[in-house]
Amino acid sequence: MSDQTYIASPAGLKEAASPTIALYSPTQASAGAFLGGPVGLIYFLYRNFAALGKKSEARMTLILGAVLVVALWVVLPILPQKMSGVPFTVAYMVIARQVAEKYQLTKQVIASSSQYTFQSSWNVVGMGVLCVLGSVVLILGPFVVLYATGVLK
Repeated sequence: MSDQTYIASPAGLKEAASPTIALYSPTQASAGAFLGGPVGLIYFLYRNFAALGKKSEARMTLILGAVLVVALWVVLPILPQKMSGVPFTVAYMVIARQVAEKYQLTKQVIASSSQYTFQSSWNVVGMGVLCVLGSVVLILGPFVVLYATGVLK
């Protein structure tokens, strides 16, 4: 019996050494923003920038996301109670798609690349649900606390 039987093939080692990078397509980022609200918008864009190695853009996404949350804290109390949330949702979707297409990679580039692959649709749904929970806590949480403590009436 030869010792060569137990040696891994070089092709298998080469494939393992160069894994593909999973990215959200512009449509997936838009769907994630639809499902996840403002936190979804921030998360899906941030994850793509981080996966692409664009650290300054990823950091800027978090900074602008924090500005968005603060702006929502300011705007939401002065909006009419019967106002629909649809304009906000559409805005999150459009922003996510445009940023992903312009500053990240298009669907065609990801599909034709051997370096990149798509995140699964289940990942988009799962993370979108987690992000909507984060959005509720992040956006409404401070108002609940202020009402509970009597600061807001």
